[in-house]
Amino acid sequence: MGRRLDNLYFDTTYYPVAAFSCAFFLYLYRYVSPKVSSKLCPKYNLLTDTEQVDWNTRINSTVHSVVVSCMCAYTMIYDDEIAEDPIWWDSPLVRTSCAIVAGYMTSDVIIMSIHYKQIGEVFYVLHHGASIYAYYYVMTYGVLPYFANYRLVAEFSTPFVNQRWFLAQLGYDKTNVIFVSNGVAMAVTFFIVRIAVMPSYWHRVYTVYNTPAFNRLGYIQLCLIIPCIILDIINIYWFYKICVGAYRICCMFFEKEKLDGKSSSGSKLFNTTFKNLFIKTNHPVSHKHID
Repeated sequence: MGRRLDNLYFDTTYYPVAAFSCAFFLYLYRYVSPKVSSKLCPKYNLLTDTEQVDWNTRINSTVHSVVVSCMCAYTMIYDDEIAEDPIWWDSPLVRTSCAIVAGYMTSDVIIMSIHYKQIGEVFYVLHHGASIYAYYYVMTYGVLPYFANYRLVAEFSTPFVNQRWFLAQLGYDKTNVIFVSNGVAMAVTFFIVRIAVMPSYWHRVYTVYNTPAFNRLGYIQLCLIIPCIILDIINIYWFYKICVGAYRICCMFFEKEKLDGKSSSGSKLFNTTFKNLFIKTNHPVSHKHID
């Protein structure tokens, strides 16, 4: 599925993939998502301009995450060479994935720049900037495929994050079973693919650090460490916000269940009492048959 690189060389083979990815997601955002969403979901037309911008960017994000996650999973299952040579093995599939990610994130930065007042956020700018910086080197030079693919595992949590926002916009109550189930899935998935993998990732970095293969990278060594530190800090912050939100929603859900249970019991008791009173007063003969 690939070959071992002997030294660094500048390669623009995957640049058209990145350019196509950027153009595709801009087109999806500007034309496809608004038309399809308005037809399939009437509530889309009732959203504010800011909410429609956010909606369309999340459609982009979901499509991107599904495509990249499938490619990432396939590589992890079938491409054993990148695990054996995590620095210098040239994997075409990983480079293609990185090109798609770089193109998508470039399109997202463009959209965010245009609508910064509506949807702009400094953490997203840092996240996208760090990702583009790192994936650019993998796409261009073909090095570090194992580590790049390892970081792409994070995309498995993105659909759940976006789905939570869609459910909120569609008017689902926060104590609804679907909303709560998605929230739990989001929190669990986010933890597994973005938080729990951190020790494993940094341990692998430690095992290759200062080895001859690592030292041959030169300044590209930086994209293995600095962007990942930034991304991990952002992910920890986001996970903290997810946990706080999930805790509040779970409390609301169980409180509602408790109140519904009490209300149901009270209603049943009232109905039984009323029935017995009615029978004793008006139908004394049939009372024993009902008992």
